[in-house]
Amino acid sequence: MLKRLLAILAALLLAFGLFGCAVTQTNPPESNTTTTTTEPATEPEPEPVEIRIQFAGDILLHRGPIDAANVGPSVYDFRPFLTDIRPFIDGDLAIANMETPIDVLGGNRDITTFPRFNAPFEILEALQYAGFNHLVASNNHSLDRGFDGMVATIRNFKRAGIDFTGIYEDENAFNTPTIIDVNGIQVGIIAYTESLNGLDPLIPVEMRPFAVRRFRVYTTADVPAMGEDIAALREAGAEVVIVSLHWGAEYVNAPTETQRQIARGLVDVGADVIMGHHAHVVQPIEWHYREDESRGLIIYSLGNFLADQTRLQRPIPATQYSMLVSVQVTRQPDGEITLMCEVLPVLAMRDRTGNTMGIVNGLGMMPLIGGELPDFVTDTYLRDWGRRAYAHVLNIVGEEFVQYDSMLNA
Repeated sequence: MLKRLLAILAALLLAFGLFGCAVTQTNPPESNTTTTTTEPATEPEPEPVEIRIQFAGDILLHRGPIDAANVGPSVYDFRPFLTDIRPFIDGDLAIANMETPIDVLGGNRDITTFPRFNAPFEILEALQYAGFNHLVASNNHSLDRGFDGMVATIRNFKRAGIDFTGIYEDENAFNTPTIIDVNGIQVGIIAYTESLNGLDPLIPVEMRPFAVRRFRVYTTADVPAMGEDIAALREAGAEVVIVSLHWGAEYVNAPTETQRQIARGLVDVGADVIMGHHAHVVQPIEWHYREDESRGLIIYSLGNFLADQTRLQRPIPATQYSMLVSVQVTRQPDGEITLMCEVLPVLAMRDRTGNTMGIVNGLGMMPLIGGELPDFVTDTYLRDWGRRAYAHVLNIVGEEFVQYDSMLNA
């Protein structure tokens, strides 16, 4: 018995000694490896942000293109007019002047043309198909179908899902700034018209200060108040400000000296781009430099875009010579905004009899690159039209801006 107890005690002492060694070994084995310290990652340098904004002139639908687009009872398709120009309307923000009320009664009822327009709803779908995503609607035809027609147009813009500026159904909408986030750059847009064709009394009295922004084209007296509007856009966050002006005499190739003073004054108080229209023909483009040597772009008139005013002159008037203006906006890492501009001359084709813009041999709005229509247009008569249109735009706008070929590889 004693021997058995001694054996158990010896076994316990042996086990305790082994476990004790395991527990009390606190120093790790030596290692030949060297410990290194990792430096914290550095933040990448901020890079410039670039966007492209495109501007087109008047969408003004007279009887010719409306009849040509009519494909069934109260059904229209304007897309064929825009098929050939569509590849070039690729800006991050693409803006045109919508110069007619849209389907004010619903169902394309009572579609009318000059002098009191009401265009089919499908024109909005066609413009989106072409690449436009914003319309300005403050112009002399805004009230062609009365205040209710203007409100119906607003609701059709919303129904189509296309953004717009320039007409308002209530005071709150009027006072809400239009600022669009374009790939991280905040673009503000504000629109004015000099005329409502004398239809102001159609606006309810309580809405007259708020339905459409007005200004006078024969004096610079309104520039300070417009400057306050621009400042309000800046305060609301706009980094780039576009001012749309529906103004000036029709069918003349140059603005008045007062128009020049107004436009330059607006750039001086903060406008970056002046988008002019109403003349129905193209007018000059210029840079205006502020005292700090920054510059703004003034487009005095974009001319017509999709329009038919062929009765004014035969066989083809300057109202059919158009342009698509592309502005590259760059925001530098320090917040500085710089602008570059290039112009693509465009021809709104029409038939040889001068009766309608129509679609000539399947053509509509045609790009003019290097003074020529695309190669698939082989008719020498049509190609001559293209050369005349290009030469006209080049003469008015200048070679500094008509450099669109370089943008094709951008």
